Amino acid sequence: MLGFGTGKPGRSGWLAKSRPSAPIAADFGRSSVRLLQLSPGSVEYRCAAAAEIPGTVLEGSGPRLDAPVMAQRIQDAVRGLGFAGQRIAATLPAELFQSDIARLPAMSDRELADSVRYEAIDRFGIDGQNSVIGHLRLGGTVGGSNDVLMLAIARSTVEAAASALSTSDTLAFRVEHAALSALRAVSRQRASECADAADARDYALIHLEDRVATLVLLREGNVSFLRGIRGDWAPIGMTASRRTRTTMGDAISLRGEPADAGTAWRWCSLAEESLRCLRHFERGAAGWWPREIVVTGPAAVDPECAATVESVCGTPTSLAVPIRMVASPEACVHGNGWIAAIGAACAELPALARNVRVAEPAPARPAARTGIRTASGSTISIVPEPKPITVHGPTKGAAA
Repeated sequence: MLGFGTGKPGRSGWLAKSRPSAPIAADFGRSSVRLLQLSPGSVEYRCAAAAEIPGTVLEGSGPRLDAPVMAQRIQDAVRGLGFAGQRIAATLPAELFQSDIARLPAMSDRELADSVRYEAIDRFGIDGQNSVIGHLRLGGTVGGSNDVLMLAIARSTVEAAASALSTSDTLAFRVEHAALSALRAVSRQRASECADAADARDYALIHLEDRVATLVLLREGNVSFLRGIRGDWAPIGMTASRRTRTTMGDAISLRGEPADAGTAWRWCSLAEESLRCLRHFERGAAGWWPREIVVTGPAAVDPECAATVESVCGTPTSLAVPIRMVASPEACVHGNGWIAAIGAACAELPALARNVRVAEPAPARPAARTGIRTASGSTISIVPEPKPITVHGPTKGAAA
């Protein structure tokens, strides 16, 4: 979770005294901004209000809008559709972040923050003053060192999102990686629905966006690995046009992909890269392997994706059904496209009650791997969801 200053410390202090029970989530997609607000429930959250606004203030496939125009549209939606409160939590696409894992010596939180900042600036080649840098410890300390996930995003991108969300009625107070927000939603759903609690603590998530597929491994309830896999993962009807030279002079025609073209190599490529990541992590984790792979995200609409990943990785794989988390399905008519918004909207709500769904038993993994699976006693448990990312570096105002 990356926090950023609003530049209005007086107003921020006033908001701290009158915070509503749950913030409004604003998910910046490539073609629209999704607004969602949830209220507590038992086995499902209740949808208080939802809206989807076409356009984006960031780079994307939708119409590009200036921040004041988007701010006016968001303000109109908040006023007219029953949204309550003023705080807005934003999620941004994975393609806007730079991420990597560094192995650093064990040190205090303050020393780690300074070390990560210097490491990120050097590794990513970024300007520290114009970037927001965050980190998350992965697992426990082993052999005097600790794996640390580093995330960096341009400060101008954060400020563009904040400008669109901060109006006379609303104020942006948090921004986070869309895949980590989706992970929160899926973790809560699995903690509620899985008959075996271990199934909710040991799994892999593939969050599919048009240009980046984010693979996250959750081991013993901890984020233990994250890898962004770049490619063209958009639904077939939205893939980039193929440029083909014709025989008529120098003319070049543009034609879309056929409905059945490109699917096989795209999903095989994703599955094989995911398998390499799983094997890499397995070698350093005493043979640990996820019990299941869950595919979700705005581009997770093709059932062949889950089938291909399961075939290549040899692990039960399914498309997530986040719609079951919300009592009013009409608020999330696009299913997985709303998963990041759901994760941001439920961050301050209580966990869902147990509502176990009976499913057919999954096939057991080969004994070669299941026989050596162990649990690390040094792993820090953060059930039922990942802990926030620590943010450091110069900020404007107080970070949330």
